[in-house]
Amino acid sequence: MRCSVRPLAAFLLLAALPPAAGAQAPPTRSFAVGERAEYDVKYGLIHAGNAAVEVTGIDTVRGRDAWLFRLTMSAGVNLLVYNYSVRDTMWSWVDTSTFQSLRFNQNQLDGGRRRVKRYEIFPDRLVFRDGTQPEQPSVAQPLDDLAFLFFVRDQELQVGTTETWQRYFKPGSNPVLLRVLGQDTVEAAGRKWPTVVVRPIIKTSSMFAEGGEARVWISDDPAHVIVQINTKLKVGSITMKLKSYDPPRTTPAGER
Repeated sequence: MRCSVRPLAAFLLLAALPPAAGAQAPPTRSFAVGERAEYDVKYGLIHAGNAAVEVTGIDTVRGRDAWLFRLTMSAGVNLLVYNYSVRDTMWSWVDTSTFQSLRFNQNQLDGGRRRVKRYEIFPDRLVFRDGTQPEQPSVAQPLDDLAFLFFVRDQELQVGTTETWQRYFKPGSNPVLLRVLGQDTVEAAGRKWPTVVVRPIIKTSSMFAEGGEARVWISDDPAHVIVQINTKLKVGSITMKLKSYDPPRTTPAGER
């Protein structure tokens, strides 16, 4: 939190005053800077590679403090009947106060097809820009692919319910659905994790598309760690399973 320099006595006096009417404390997040989760990636029962999801820091985008999230994946299989490889890195910048996406970048090499995306997202004007292309209409409170994973971690999940959001930054991909399927216990990273199992559906997502029947296992504790992800491919399925978890360096949300 930024504050201008004040004499110590004045600072203590202000700190002792009650909050102004209508003032709200920053929301408590299940994540913070320094958190890092690493995953084994398997194609069926075959080890195929590694992935990681982390909160790398607080950056600044157009004068706003923003969480910087990063996902990396490197995986591939070379079988007699099926060959597949993917190299994927996503970066997501999300406003720390409003939790709205401000920027989303992706470098992907998927089965030999290269995909490079550079999105600038402007929540105040309800538009986004894809690289140097003209601005296009967006939505209120926009979120990108990676931001949605962190957003879901902060939701109250009730088994048997379906949550619906009109928040994906590309309007044509809405609504985003999250079906809360049940509870499960997953053994990963040297321990047993009680989890809530959900099925996210994003129309244009490669991982969370309707036909992929993806499942995400989220730890049923205050940290809400992504413990496992499973999704179908054209042939077989891919599973990301937690192999190590480094908790945040600090717990207060929004601090540098």
